[in-house]
Amino acid sequence: MIDVGRVCIKLAGRDAGKIAVVVEKIDEKFVLIDGNVRRRKCNISHLEPTEKEVSLKKGAKTEDIHKAMSAADLVVEEKKKVKRTEKVEKKTTVKKTTKKVTKK
Repeated sequence: MIDVGRVCIKLAGRDAGKIAVVVEKIDEKFVLIDGNVRRRKCNISHLEPTEKEVSLKKGAKTEDIHKAMSAADLVVEEKKKVKRTEKVEKKTTVKKTTKKVTKK
């Protein structure tokens, strides 16, 4: 039932309730998913398959999956791109304090 291109709803985890598409079947229990969820390995028991299916090649890129989802009239949630800023090095001065040890 769960083959490449099958549209599913994620049931468990951080992405629960979101639409996912099966990209690759890993083994009997696990598949690789992508779509409105993070691209990752997922247990089949955490997915609810729907009647819908999109045409994809095994191992398709995220962009191709989003295009196929749009063509099938599925809502595609665009992920926010975070700009990474360069780390600014802080110059800190360390005072060296030495204690004089006197022997008695």
